[in-house]
Order: sequence, then structure tokens, then C-alpha cells
Amino acid sequence: MYGVHIYEQHSILTEQHTGFHLKMIIPIPYGTTNLKIEADEKYILDVISPRECGSGNNEKILKNAVDHPLGDESLSDFLKDIGRVNVVVNDAARPTRTAAVISIISDLIRDQDTHFVVATGAHRSPDEFELMDIFGNHYDRYKDRITIHDSRNDSTHYYLGRTRHGNEMWLNNKTAKQDRILVIGSIEPHYFAGYTGDRKALLPGIAANRTIEQNHSLALHANARPLKLDGNPVHEEMIDCASALGRKRIYSIQMIMDKHQNICKAYTGPIIRTLETATDDARHIFSARIIRKADIVVTVAQRPFDINLYQTLKSIEHGRLALNEGGILIFVSPCTEGLGPESFARLFENEDAIQNAAKKARSRYSLGDHNAYNLKTLREYGEIWAVTEIAEPNLAVAGICRFDSLQVAVNQAIREKEKIHSLLFLTNGSLTVPEINRY
Repeated sequence: MYGVHIYEQHSILTEQHTGFHLKMIIPIPYGTTNLKIEADEKYILDVISPRECGSGNNEKILKNAVDHPLGDESLSDFLKDIGRVNVVVNDAARPTRTAAVISIISDLIRDQDTHFVVATGAHRSPDEFELMDIFGNHYDRYKDRITIHDSRNDSTHYYLGRTRHGNEMWLNNKTAKQDRILVIGSIEPHYFAGYTGDRKALLPGIAANRTIEQNHSLALHANARPLKLDGNPVHEEMIDCASALGRKRIYSIQMIMDKHQNICKAYTGPIIRTLETATDDARHIFSARIIRKADIVVTVAQRPFDINLYQTLKSIEHGRLALNEGGILIFVSPCTEGLGPESFARLFENEDAIQNAAKKARSRYSLGDHNAYNLKTLREYGEIWAVTEIAEPNLAVAGICRFDSLQVAVNQAIREKEKIHSLLFLTNGSLTVPEINRY
């Protein structure tokens, strides 16, 4: 077998002999608990997860990155003799160790006129508990200098021109007009931007809703897919935003983390360069080789990507990469906050909503229409089942079949596929990109 096998971790996967069959018992994360799923070994193609980098010293890795930047300019040099610096950080939807970075650079920013902008993009604003989680023990010191980006307030954005694809660039005016911009982020797979992190702090992070909408209209391009940057128009527009701001004014601190949020690698230096340097390492951590596609794929969204269905789409889109045509994809995600932002939730108002949005996704795009198109085409390609807290009527309008029990769903999927050849588990589908091994 190929990929990152959980078969080798006996504390994770156990064997059970029942008659003439060898059963596998597989723990599946669900919110803060684990579900235990039993299946015949003969069905299981693989159980895969992102690679782990061990319990390294996060502080040491970050400090080493700050002390050894990419390029000639250190963070200290970047911050020398300036007025105000805006530090752009991720919201609660990304598992970034922002507080740990602030601890490492605190001596460098303490005497600066330092302000923070939480890059929400089109997400909801974080509440105070989430802000405390983002900033850790630095929250009390900086809480009066934290701005929550609001993409829907047109009066708070500054026009920077158009991208190479003709779309408007409107970015947060408090950031766009500052002497220096420092972005702190983490790099993971993204199902249409290629990767998160780095330039994504600007677009969609601190962009106006209209700019986000225009950028996301490119999500249906053939090159807009996970781990893909070359020729990806979504990524290209993010680069254009950085260039329009002036790349020399932007310094980037990025990290790659494993599923336990241990920092594997960290990078500091010019924006874009940190991302380009990190991609090989990120692919090694997050991609998983499989020998073939599966008839049934169970893809799991783990925290923080399991808060709503919108965030769960990452695990769904990665799961479809491993699914045979006519197969069944089962996504597992509590979705305690329901469907997600209004631009996405509107697709589940009635049976026509997704169909209509999918039809106009390529011609009269509205934010979220690419998700409608992707769900529609996935539903035509195979079946979508769910183990989630979302109410069944909300899912049924999209042709998604809901189950209370993952074991029941897996058993029924196996029964329905009489000639089943394979069952694949992505135990952290949001951060695992299956790639078929080519000989």
C-alpha cells in the first residue's frame, strides 16, 4: 500500500478475527470524540492521514526561521526606521500558531506602532473567546489594537487597480496605506487556490467582498485545484494583490504544521518567496499516494475545518479525488455551526437553489456558486452521504443522504455496492490530498 498508512500504527488500528474474516477497527475523529468503525479487511484499500513531523520544539523552529530568513533582509531590518506596521493574522478557521509567532518576535515589535488585522475574508468575525485563542497571552496587551476585517463594509477598502485577469483589487485601507505589512500564516492544501497561507492573507484575507467574489469566480478553471500554483488564476490574482501593495513592503512568516499542530517547518522573508519555498515540504506532508481510486471514500473533517459545511468542503473536494465514478463519498463532520456563511447557506434553501447557482457559475457568478457547481457535478459523478449534525432537510435539497451513524452508513454502502472492490478512509480529509501513484 502507498500513502501514509495508519495500518502501521497499532494503537490506531486493531485487528479482530471473526470466523473466516479479518475485521479492522478504525477510530474516526468526530469533533472532540472518536468513532470506532469496523470493516472487513478485504474491502479496505487504505487508511491514510497527513504525515506527522513529531513533537518537535515549535519555539526553536520558529526562532531558527526568524534568525535565518529567505533572502538578505531580516525581520529586524524590515522593521527598522518605520512608522506603523500592520500585522495580518489568520482567523479562527485556520490552525495557525499565531500566538507562538508573536512570542518569538515580541522584542522586535514591542517598540513599534504595531497593529493587528484579523484576516477574515468572507468568514464571520471571531468572537472574543476565539480572539483569545488566536493571540494567547498577548491578547490583553494588544486587544485595543486589533481590527477585525469586514469585507462587506465598502467604506473600509482601498482601490489598487485590476489584476491580470481584469478583476478589481479592493483591500483593507488601514493595511494598504501602512509603511510595513507583516503577514503570519500557515500553509496547507487548498482545493482551488492550490495552497493556503502567504499571499492568501491579502486575498481573500483583507479583501472586499466584491474582490473575493471576482477572484472565486475563477475557481472552476482547470488549474484551480489542490497543490497547484502554476497557471492557477486564483493564485495569480493573489500574487497581483501583493504586487499592487508593493512586495518590498510585505514580510511573511509562514509555517507548515502536521495534524497535531506541531510545526514541521517555518519560513520567513519576502511574501510569495516563503510560499514558493514551502511547497515541496507542504506536498510531502499533505499528499498521499494511493494505488487506485476507491468505490467508497470516507473523508473526515477535523477541527477547525469541521465547524460548518462550508469549511467541510475541503475534505469533500479532497475525497472526490480518490472516488471511482458511481461510487459513494461519505463525509464525516459535526458542523456545529450549520451550513456556514450566507453566500453558501443560500444554496440549500430549496431544491432549485443549487441547480440554478450551478448553471450561472460560469456566466453570472455570485460568491459561492462554484461550490454549487462542484456539489452538482459530484452528485452526478457519484453519491454524497453525510454523518453530521446538520438537519436532514437542509441536506436533502442538495441530494445528500444523512446518517446518524457512520457504521450504519459504511455497512449500507458496502451492501449497495455488491461488487465493491475498495474502501478508503481519509482520517483528516481537509489536510490530505490523494494522488494516484503513476508507474
